[in-house]
Amino acid sequence: MYKLLLILFIFVSTMLISIILFQDNDEIDISASSNNTKSPFNTNMSNKILTKSIILLASLFFIIGLVINNFNVKKYGKNNITFYNINKM
Repeated sequence: MYKLLLILFIFVSTMLISIILFQDNDEIDISASSNNTKSPFNTNMSNKILTKSIILLASLFFIIGLVINNFNVKKYGKNNITFYNINKM
């Protein structure tokens, strides 16, 4: 289970990085004037799909990261000497 989550974590992080790096940033321009008729709400469908996929992958990234952390604490927390000595006091 741990290895499967680790492989999934690496896959999700790679997909997240690649989608963020390869997205088209032509519509986002800081120097654009207010005369531009484009509205931030009138985006095309591909940008909406990319945005939703980034949100989904980022959510999966944090959730899988927390689950992997929980596995590590359960596995290595019992063998840690300082953790054992604090609880003995």
